Amino acid sequence: MMLKTKKRANSAQEREERESLLSGSSSTTKEPIPVPTPPSSGNAGGFLNLRSSSEKRRTVAKAHPDDVERVSLLGNSGSNAGPLRPPKNAFRIASAKRRERQAALNPPWTMSRLMKYLSLMLVSCSVTFWLLHKQSKAVHWDEYRGILEPDETKEKRCFEQNPGTRDTRCTCPDPKSPLQNTTSPLWGSHHQNMVFIAEHAPKDLDVVFFGDDMIEQLSGTRALGVEGAEGMEEYFEKTFTRKGGGKLNAIALGSSGDTGPNLLWHWENGIKQANLKPKVWFIMVGGNDLFQSQCTDRFVQANILNVLKRIYENQPEAQFIVHGIIPRKDNQDSPSNALGHLWDRAQGINLLLKKFAKRSVGVTYLNAGQKFTTGRGDKGRGSLDPSMIKNGNVPTLKGMTEWGKTVESKIREVMHGFDKSRLKKKDQQGGRIKQQGNKKADEETRKLHVDPLT
Repeated sequence: MMLKTKKRANSAQEREERESLLSGSSSTTKEPIPVPTPPSSGNAGGFLNLRSSSEKRRTVAKAHPDDVERVSLLGNSGSNAGPLRPPKNAFRIASAKRRERQAALNPPWTMSRLMKYLSLMLVSCSVTFWLLHKQSKAVHWDEYRGILEPDETKEKRCFEQNPGTRDTRCTCPDPKSPLQNTTSPLWGSHHQNMVFIAEHAPKDLDVVFFGDDMIEQLSGTRALGVEGAEGMEEYFEKTFTRKGGGKLNAIALGSSGDTGPNLLWHWENGIKQANLKPKVWFIMVGGNDLFQSQCTDRFVQANILNVLKRIYENQPEAQFIVHGIIPRKDNQDSPSNALGHLWDRAQGINLLLKKFAKRSVGVTYLNAGQKFTTGRGDKGRGSLDPSMIKNGNVPTLKGMTEWGKTVESKIREVMHGFDKSRLKKKDQQGGRIKQQGNKKADEETRKLHVDPLT
C-alpha cells in the first residue's frame, strides 16, 4: 500500500509540472489539479491506463505545437480541462494531400505524353476510316428497292397507256423477272452463240461488253447474226483484243432487240455459268425498253439497273460502266433526221443513271451518244448525223469508230484505278531492281578504276 501511495504522489507531481508547461506564460499562478479519488481496487488498473492516455495526448500537444493545434485539458483559462478539437487547418491539409495524390495519379501534360495521345488518336482514326471505306465499297442494293421495283399502282408502266387502264400496245416487261424472247426463232440460236463465246473467252479477260443492238454490231453482226456489220469484226479485233494488236482483251455479248429482262435471261441461262472474271463489265441496254416497249422513265431505269444488280452481286470486285441510251428517231420511216420527244425522255433516263452511278462505288456512267448528233434540230433537240448513223438507229463504221475511241479511253481510265495497287507493286519491284543494277554498276566501276598516283 505504501508503494502505491508513493506512485500516486509522484504521478500527481509530474502531472502538475506538465500542466504548468501547457498553460504557457499567460497564467502565473496555477491551482493544483485535484487528484481524483481512485476507484475500488478491482478497477485501479483501468483508471491508471485512462490517466496515462490523457497524459500522452498532452505530451504530444506540447511536443508538436505547430503541426497539430490542440486545446489544453485545462481549457482556455488553464483552470479547467476540455475535450480535444480538430486543428483549424485540418481541412486545408487534407485537401492539399488529396491534390498531391491526384497529381501523382494524373501527371502534367508533357510533350512526350501529348505525342503519345496524338499517336493513339491518329491510329484510331486510321482504323475507323479503313473500316468505313471497306464497308462503303459495296453497293447496298436494299436502299434502291424503290428504284429497282417501281410501284405500278403509283406510276404507269407504259407512257402511252390511259390512267386506270392497261393499253394493249404496252409491252414493257417486269424489270426484275428474266424474260425469254419466244417470238423470234433466231433468238435462241443467237443466245447459244453468246454462251459459246463466253465459255471460250481468254483467261486474262479485261472487258465484257454486254448489251443490245450496238454491242452485237461491235462483235461484227446485226439482227441476231443474220447480217454482217461491214468492217466491225476487224475493228473489234484490232482495238479490243491483244492478238489483233490492241491493248485490251475483250469479248462482245450483244443481242439485237433485247430489253433489260432479256439480258437477265441471257445471264441466268448460260452467261453466269461461264464464270467470266473480267476487270470491267460494260453494260449497254435501255434503248429498246424506251423506243419499242414504251416503258416510262422509271421502268427503263429499273430494267437497266436490275441487270447491273445481278452481275454486281455475282462479281462485286469488278468495275462496271453503264452506257446511256444513244439517240435514235421516234419514227424509223420518217425521212427527217430530227430527234423527237422520245429523245427528251432518253436524256431524262440518262440523267437518272448518271445520278445513280455518282453515289455508287465501282459504277461509272458513260454517254458517248453525242458522237451521232450534229447541230440543233427542231425544238432544240438536235438531229442525227447521217455520216455517223443511218436508218435512224444503225451506226455506221465511222460512227462506231468514233464511239469506240471514247469507250476505249473510258475503259482504260477505269482499269487504271482497278490496277493501281498492281502498278504500285510493279513500281516498287522496278525500283528495287534499278537499285540493285546501280549497285552492280558501281562495283564494276570501282574494279576498273585505277589510281593515277600508282
